[in-house]
Amino acid sequence: MYDFYMFSKYILVGIINTAITALLILLLMYLGLGVYTSNAFGYIAGIIVSFILNTLFTFSTKLTWKRFIKFIINCGICYVVNLVVIYLVLFINNEWIYFAQLFGMGAYTVSGFILNKLWVMK
Repeated sequence: MYDFYMFSKYILVGIINTAITALLILLLMYLGLGVYTSNAFGYIAGIIVSFILNTLFTFSTKLTWKRFIKFIINCGICYVVNLVVIYLVLFINNEWIYFAQLFGMGAYTVSGFILNKLWVMK
């Protein structure tokens, strides 16, 4: 039950993080920054916000540089998991492009939670 509660907090942080990232990207574009520059700043801010909220709220631990480095590595690993799942779904049926994205996002989320819980936030 505790893991479900923790996972629920993790999902809530993800929703908040996604909203902040999207709003920052849109704001920066509105202010005249290019699409890719706005996207990069938005994702960097999103990673920082996600790290802070997950560290303090989801996993109730301390902010450290070591955890931050591990968190960034975790994001990279989860992105690769996402891509592999997308590839596998499209390998099964190359017309399932939207399902592939959804399954990839799900795999990213679940693997991110597991790695954060067992490695990053330890």
